[in-house]
Amino acid sequence: MNGRLAGLARMLDGINAAAAWVARWSVLLMLAIGFWNVVGRYVGSAIGINLSSNGLIEAQWYLFDLIFLLGLGWTLQKNGHVRVDVLQSRWSARRRDRQELRSLLLLLLPFAFGVMALSMAPALRAWSIGEMSPDPGGLPRTWLKSLIPVGFLLLGLQGVAESLRLRWKLMHGDEPSDNQHPAQGEKDL
Repeated sequence: MNGRLAGLARMLDGINAAAAWVARWSVLLMLAIGFWNVVGRYVGSAIGINLSSNGLIEAQWYLFDLIFLLGLGWTLQKNGHVRVDVLQSRWSARRRDRQELRSLLLLLLPFAFGVMALSMAPALRAWSIGEMSPDPGGLPRTWLKSLIPVGFLLLGLQGVAESLRLRWKLMHGDEPSDNQHPAQGEKDL
C-alpha cells in the first residue's frame, strides 16, 4: 500500500485501539459501581442509610453506553461484527473481499457517518442547554449524547481503514506488506 494510505490506515487503527483501551477500563469501573450499588442497597437498608444514588445508577448506564459506542470501531478492526457467513462460506476469497468492500462502502460508511451527522444536533443542543437527567441526583446528559456521534465517527473511520486495506488487496492480490493489520501481529488489547 502506498506510504500515505498505509499511514492513514495505521493512524485510524490506533485511534480505535485507544478508544477500545478506554472502553476496556470502563468495564471495570462499571462493574465496580454496579457492585457498590448492590452492596450499598443491602448494607444501607440494614443500617438505615442510603448508600446508593441515582447518580451511581446512571453512571453504570453511561459507562455501558461508553463501552458499546467506543468499541464499535475496534470490533470492526478485529473482524468481530456479524456477517452473513452462510453465503460467504461458499464464495472464493476474492469474491468475499469484493463483497466486503461493497458492504463497507455502500452500507457501513453511509450508515455510520449518517448516524454521526444526525446525532450531532441533539448532542450540541444538550450542551447548549446544559441538559441534565430528569431524576433527582442524576448526571448531566451532555457527555452521554456526545458519545453517539463520537462512537459512529470511530466506526466510520475504521470502515475507511478497512476499505483502504481491502482495495489494496483486491488491486494487488495480497495483503499490504508495509501495513501489517493489527489483527495479524499486534498484541490484542
